[in-house]
Amino acid sequence: MRIVELNLAALDERYGRLRVRDRRRERQLVASLDEHGQQDAIFVIGEGDGRFVVVDGHKRVRALRRLRRDTVKAVVWDLPPTQALAAAYRAASREAYSAIEEGWLVYELHRVGKLDLGKAAASMGRSKSWASRRLALVEELPEWLSQDVATGELGAHAAANYLVPLTRGNGADGRLFAEKIRGLGLTDRQLGAIYTNYRASGNETRRKIVEDPARFLKVLAASAAGPQDPTLSEAENRAHKQLELVGNVALGLTRGLPPVLGYDAGEIARAKLWSAWERAAKRLALLDETVAALKAARKKNREEGYVEPGNAHGHLDAAKAGPRQPEDREGFEGGTQRGEGGDRQRASGSGAPERAAASAGALC
Repeated sequence: MRIVELNLAALDERYGRLRVRDRRRERQLVASLDEHGQQDAIFVIGEGDGRFVVVDGHKRVRALRRLRRDTVKAVVWDLPPTQALAAAYRAASREAYSAIEEGWLVYELHRVGKLDLGKAAASMGRSKSWASRRLALVEELPEWLSQDVATGELGAHAAANYLVPLTRGNGADGRLFAEKIRGLGLTDRQLGAIYTNYRASGNETRRKIVEDPARFLKVLAASAAGPQDPTLSEAENRAHKQLELVGNVALGLTRGLPPVLGYDAGEIARAKLWSAWERAAKRLALLDETVAALKAARKKNREEGYVEPGNAHGHLDAAKAGPRQPEDREGFEGGTQRGEGGDRQRASGSGAPERAAASAGALC
């Protein structure tokens, strides 16, 4: 093994096909090399006639080419190709290779390099059963999917966990879905949600999911948010739900705290629960101050004869009335009205306490 400086024109990058391209990381690498120069050497093996095959460091080579550099620092290994590839894998962190890249490497060692599968696995520091699973993964990859993963059009993790299983049942759906999600920047969680719902749905719903996955995610998010009040904005609906939740949790704790904070409560539990209550009490006090300030501002406006402008929904103008609250109506307390004497009376038949108690019971 020796460290040399090689001309980029003397490099053979045939094994670059075993690694996935990541355009974002390569842009970062280009910027780093341009500012700091090459810090880590690539690994190569000699091929004779002054040619060298890149075993590890394909991203650095591509970045140097983009910067129009002529040379690269390299470590030359005196090893056969299969041993060099396996050694590069062992030297890298486990996170450096995706499942598909590992499968491509097993394929190269076993199918191309003619190593026994058990020996190929051992050279990578893995078991034979592991190597068999990785090999099966890439051998069932459709050519178009393999190409999309290799070029970075589709993420390797998403392909292995969602697209490969999807194409097993319906290759046409898998290909259409892959085309639709390109450029959407979906997270693994979003892709997992789509795949789970696809597997659990009938043919008509599956067709809609595949044809417009972005729209399906919006519908899924709306469904998870629950029913929305059309008279309120999105922010107002969210605040309303949060207030309902706070009330329900408070009722649930009214029932749940006595059994766990009684005279026979353990010291550890007592200390942790009281500490949690103190934090919660401070936050509830802040909420109470906020509501009090809103009510005071509203009262002042009315005493001064200020006419509150409304928007299309009849709500206060946010710029003049401060933060908008979903229950920013007379008295703020939902379900109340003024009696003949001006005192507040709870509206009869509202059923609010019963519903809240039922919800609290469900939370406990």
